[in-house]
Amino acid sequence: MTNLLSRLFNSEPQPAPILPTPDTFEPRPVAPVEPVTDPLPPVKNWSHPFRDKRDPLQQLTPLANAISGCYPLGGNGLWHGGVHFDGGTAATFDQSSVHCIADGEVVAYRIDQHAPTTRYFVNTLPVDLPFSRNFVLVRHRLQPPQIDGNPDAPPSLTFYSLYMHLQDWAVYEADSTLARPGFWCEGSTRYVRDDVKDLHGAYPGQHGLNVRSSARHGKVLGLLPRGAEVVISGEGDYRKLENIPGPERLQAANGSLRGFVAARFLKPIAGGQHRVECASTLNVRSHASAQGNRIFELPDGTEVTVSGEGEYRRLERVNQYVHDGSLRRAPQPQARDAVVALDTPVPIKAGELIGHLGLHQDIGTDRPDHKLHLEVFSGDTLKAFIEQCRLWADKLPASSKTSLKLVKGTAVVSHQASFTTKQPPSLKAASVPSDAELLLPKRVLVNLPADRKITVAASRGHNACNWYRLQGLLHDAGHTVLDGWVCEEVGVTPWVSPWSWDGHDILFNCYTPRHLLASFMRATGQLRDDLLEKHNAIADSADQGPIKTRLYDIIDRNRDGQITAAEINNALCLPAHAQSISQLIIHTESEWHHTDHKWDQLDELLGHSGSTPHLNWLAEKQRIKEHCWWGEVAGKLGLPGDGKVYHLHPVGLIGQFTDNTFVISVDFLERVTGKRGKWFTGSSGKRTFREGFKANYPAIFEYDKHSFVSLLNEALDRYGIATPYQKAHFIAQSFHESAGFDTTVEYDTGSQYDPGQHRSAIANGNTKLGDGPKYKGRGLMQLTWKRNYEAYSDYRGLDFIGSPELIATDMYNAIDVSCWFWRRSGAVSQKYGANGDVNILIDNEPGNVRLVTLAVNGGSNGLHERMALFNMICRSWGLEQ
Repeated sequence: MTNLLSRLFNSEPQPAPILPTPDTFEPRPVAPVEPVTDPLPPVKNWSHPFRDKRDPLQQLTPLANAISGCYPLGGNGLWHGGVHFDGGTAATFDQSSVHCIADGEVVAYRIDQHAPTTRYFVNTLPVDLPFSRNFVLVRHRLQPPQIDGNPDAPPSLTFYSLYMHLQDWAVYEADSTLARPGFWCEGSTRYVRDDVKDLHGAYPGQHGLNVRSSARHGKVLGLLPRGAEVVISGEGDYRKLENIPGPERLQAANGSLRGFVAARFLKPIAGGQHRVECASTLNVRSHASAQGNRIFELPDGTEVTVSGEGEYRRLERVNQYVHDGSLRRAPQPQARDAVVALDTPVPIKAGELIGHLGLHQDIGTDRPDHKLHLEVFSGDTLKAFIEQCRLWADKLPASSKTSLKLVKGTAVVSHQASFTTKQPPSLKAASVPSDAELLLPKRVLVNLPADRKITVAASRGHNACNWYRLQGLLHDAGHTVLDGWVCEEVGVTPWVSPWSWDGHDILFNCYTPRHLLASFMRATGQLRDDLLEKHNAIADSADQGPIKTRLYDIIDRNRDGQITAAEINNALCLPAHAQSISQLIIHTESEWHHTDHKWDQLDELLGHSGSTPHLNWLAEKQRIKEHCWWGEVAGKLGLPGDGKVYHLHPVGLIGQFTDNTFVISVDFLERVTGKRGKWFTGSSGKRTFREGFKANYPAIFEYDKHSFVSLLNEALDRYGIATPYQKAHFIAQSFHESAGFDTTVEYDTGSQYDPGQHRSAIANGNTKLGDGPKYKGRGLMQLTWKRNYEAYSDYRGLDFIGSPELIATDMYNAIDVSCWFWRRSGAVSQKYGANGDVNILIDNEPGNVRLVTLAVNGGSNGLHERMALFNMICRSWGLEQ
């Protein structure tokens, strides 16, 4: 419907007033539904529908290129609850398959055998245009992380993701290589795998799958080529072939079997079948006599179906068996041409296959286009959830704040070639104020090249500052994108948590398509004079209210009271505006909830009546009705019967929480490491060490694990160990070096580091006996050598030379020194110009545990354990290994 009405009536979708028009009241409560007794696990992982890996802002702006619709309005001014991906976005995203946006469970779907068509009339000639009403509906649960040490349960929200206009079943039937969704049923159809390697003398040089005469120790009857489609039945390692009547060499051109067998060697069994009983093999003859040519041999035990009377019987079927493990599954939908509301929802993970874009053609277009309508909505009371989230976010650790908030008016200092660490930008330099607020995801800043980040240390009267050179993210009052430096004043410029829902507005739309279309047609000059006076009042009401006001604030530069299609597209091309639009949460009736009356109200506006029918409008109303599915699933899922729900921008929601995927918590660490019970007990050392650990390190002994994780996250933020791979490596290395978070000091005496005992002792500052034990390994990463202690003392301005134990007796120091070592003193310097910065090694080789271990350990001690934990973290976070 987004641009359709414009095309139906040969009008260009030009000046389009932005149109959901609202009230400010809470929606009326709907009838209570049966509570869910076994709630879904909360979402832990998110994925772009096309598994795009760019940052959230780069995923928002390409939506301006969609041909057929954007959120929250279409080109005709009518409400549009989702975003479209089509030919306009195909150059940006790999749209070859659609994937689930978050962990959840599939609750309903529809797939038609063939795409239905709508008959329109173009210049009085009938044309049948295809459309796709296929969809998948997934239920999710959104919940903030548990606060370590807090027994209260976090707030929770049930929401749904909808994937509309998917491919029909005939396409899957025609292409056996097309991947099928895992939530479909286990069908009887299989395909011979592409890696089978059986050989048969009758098929020289061809690999395939042997076909056998029985399920147990059967003789080979033939060979199925790789990729062959089969239908099977039964259980066990070998399954019965159902779609092939017998060996290929016995098949006639019409699909029936050739050949006759002697009845005296057949023993009747159940189901009108017979079993071959002979010494070795039974000859199959070309004619019903012993003089017939031998055309095949059936092994003893083969099961056959025969017909006729007499000494020789005609073969009708030969039972054949194939190895089930050599077959590729081919799931099938539970039903076709109908909505399937699953009795038992099927779990699905973020990034798993949903389906493929289907063909959809509106009137006025030259050809069908592959299209996806992606939508997110919730029937829960979103206002209460957000209010509870904001209170919860106030208690979350600082590490949960993953977006830097750049307020409107942020100074963007023009870039100068002279800017360096020694001569950083200054707010006194020439600058332009930004014209819109922007929440900048942390990973955007982390991934900036080194020459676009400058850190200025704190000085007397001035906080530390981080300068970032941003290109194309902010714009000025004239909507010109800016290239310049912005300043983060540490401790002053705010960081916000996704759970604070910063910048989000909840707006209520109580207007029908009639109100919105009247406003649109009046604004674009399409309303006839005789209808203008009659519909002025409802058009006026549609032009007032918080939704339109909010969109004007974002989009309408000239404040002329109208919003043109060009202004909408221009706004969506600007990251800050695209983000602001994605933060609109709109409560309104779902497009997929159908009532005839709602659309019949448009008849007069569109020139349809009983005496002067508008055939294309009648056809379009039927197409709209066929798209709708709400009434068939709402009752079962507990969704509001009136179809009124909260709609959220799907890509905006993904981007909002993607950066929150890689959070380190006690629960996460215990899950990936398997560690249970108390931490930092010294129990993994020798007896003398164990017995003295509590007395020697009282502030470390049984250190509170929640406090430890809080300090760890703060330190990782402080030192810019921020990307998922950097965090994964740091955990894997520090867990091994600290004996599984059990100690902050090396077990051995350290005498092995004395001069004369270690060839590198003097070069590393240990010049006299006793320096080895004094400067042995301490901290999570076991900082060793006097030279390193001196460098860290200089960095911190504290005397760790005279008091080296401070690194092991204070958990803040034990963690901080490890992060310092990671960024400044790793054992690999020349490779990639790392100069001791382990982050640089990881950025160039994200999965190279051996290289990181060399940088941390100077060798490969414990490589297997470090690698195993790194791989476990990668699997948990969905990272490529």
